Amino acid sequence: MDNSAPLITALYLPQYYETEYNNKWWEKGYTEWTALKRAKPLYPGHEQPRVPLNSNYYDLSVRDNIKWQMDIAKENGIDAFAIYQYYSCGSKLLEIPTEIIRDDSSLDLPFFLYWANESWRKAWFGQDNTVVWEQKYGTGEDWRMHFDYCLQYFKDDRYVKIGGMPVYAIYNPWAIPDSDSFIDSWNRWAKEEGFPGVYFVKNVGSHDRDVLGKYSAKVTREPNYTFAHDEKLLEKVFRVAKTRAVGLINKKFLIKKGRGIVQLKPSYDAMWEKILSRGGQDERTLLGCFCDWDNSPRKSYNSIIMQGVTVGKFKGYFTKLLEKALRIKSPMIVINAWNEWAEGAYLEPDEKNGYAFLEAVKEAKESVLGC
Repeated sequence: MDNSAPLITALYLPQYYETEYNNKWWEKGYTEWTALKRAKPLYPGHEQPRVPLNSNYYDLSVRDNIKWQMDIAKENGIDAFAIYQYYSCGSKLLEIPTEIIRDDSSLDLPFFLYWANESWRKAWFGQDNTVVWEQKYGTGEDWRMHFDYCLQYFKDDRYVKIGGMPVYAIYNPWAIPDSDSFIDSWNRWAKEEGFPGVYFVKNVGSHDRDVLGKYSAKVTREPNYTFAHDEKLLEKVFRVAKTRAVGLINKKFLIKKGRGIVQLKPSYDAMWEKILSRGGQDERTLLGCFCDWDNSPRKSYNSIIMQGVTVGKFKGYFTKLLEKALRIKSPMIVINAWNEWAEGAYLEPDEKNGYAFLEAVKEAKESVLGC
């Protein structure tokens, strides 16, 4: 493989093992699988619930399950995992799988941390807006404690680095008070530890301007980026008006009767056309993409369900994105996701498609990169 070729990375969700706080906030034994198993088809032809191949509802507090994931990822062209990190002034959630990886060098798929810096609310699981875990940022002392925790990962040879700098992605950059000082502090401490700095990656969401500032690069996490930044004004106005109206009708009239209207059913082809035709991207852009999307297991009728998804389309579009990445010298493609089962965004094998989405990644790499 050409060393200048982009790294193929998949977002990795660690919400697949029982914890005391999930037991308290939701119910005994709650994991991502709980929402998935409860999903129901909302209209004729709607494919829910999704079922892992061989009903493999794994537990990510078990080392061998992580090993299985890494093995099939490597076999099918995935170069690294971008692992979501939940950290708030020393309080950590869902850290067990990441710490298992940290402590076992035989789990040898490269990885980096993707700070999911937002409060947890019951609304995330379709209940109410109660905050059950607050995202805090603290002062310089708290920043240093956070840096020191991450440093044990940064020093690992498996940790993804660009230009010698450990990659650290931030989901909500806009939410960090005095983010420039935060970045300057981390870069200073990284240099004291022998790194050239930290390769900060800005996730450009709906609250962010599409500018880098002090960040090393941005990631266009999909399909969120396209909804937030790549719709024409009339498209956005129509979408927002429709989703609000549907949400109100569902809440006031339909859901209490066991019925509803799906909030949004966008075209898979139209979304990918926007991703591939987008300009203004260069070597400081990590190109985002997605394999599928259906977050109805979390949101029920107030969900987004992508229309027209097939493995063949994904393979064709992903091949073109890989060609684009080479053309603009992007260092990385970030696929949403490895295992976001309750959002319908997963590369892992399921009962319908088997390993087909993973094989599509492998075949695209072989076609474009010869490896």
